[in-house]
Amino acid sequence: MKHIQYFFLLFFALTLSLSAQEKVILKQTYIKVKEGNNYAQDLTRKFSKLAQKRIDAGYQLGWHLWEVVDSPQSPFSHVIVEPMLISQLDNQMTWDSYNELRNDALPEMTNQDWRIFMEDVREKRTLVAESIFITVNEVKRDEDVSLPDDIGVINFMKVKDGKFKTYEALEAALYAKGLNKKGLRTGWSLAKRVDRYGKDLYWNYMTVDWYSKYSDYIKMMVSAPTWDANKDFAKLMDIRDLRESVVIKKVMMLD
Repeated sequence: MKHIQYFFLLFFALTLSLSAQEKVILKQTYIKVKEGNNYAQDLTRKFSKLAQKRIDAGYQLGWHLWEVVDSPQSPFSHVIVEPMLISQLDNQMTWDSYNELRNDALPEMTNQDWRIFMEDVREKRTLVAESIFITVNEVKRDEDVSLPDDIGVINFMKVKDGKFKTYEALEAALYAKGLNKKGLRTGWSLAKRVDRYGKDLYWNYMTVDWYSKYSDYIKMMVSAPTWDANKDFAKLMDIRDLRESVVIKKVMMLD
């Protein structure tokens, strides 16, 4: 995914019936973990504890960790998704409040321990990109499905300038009758990027196909018949480019 000026995470339908200032946005951070280190454990054992303290203190609504499945060529290996209210974006922590939360989350670590730890972390991973997006639409297979599910297939889209409304309507029309109740997909989400605009932006929308198991996604791909686009789908392809698809699996979700 060439110039990822974004990313992740995804997907996840948290749109509330609130004022414009209190809508839920999703901040995604894309991370590339270098080979042969334990940074993935750092995320689950240390950074997740600090994230929980931020949630408890009202800085955000959640913290969701995902990892890329079977795609070492992907520019990122993990995605962190942080749902938050727009108003929470203004709640910036001071250095003192950050240290207070950190000490509370990880009392076994001194300030010197944390400095050494963070120096080590910077050698183990690369922060590839960040993005902010909102959920535009979602469809669930049935009322028993809870999104996001365990497996997501993220499709990064670049929609032509001036065609955003048309694109959203065409995507929604594909699922106007819902999903196959006996099908393998458990849900579908459409999200719009809101942090950046411009002609050279690599992607500005994403869709996510949800599955409960990775094998269900593979079964879906294997069993899909060869087909040609009909007029409606051809129109959709004319106004957007599918930049890349990435499969992710849920590691942990804090709310």
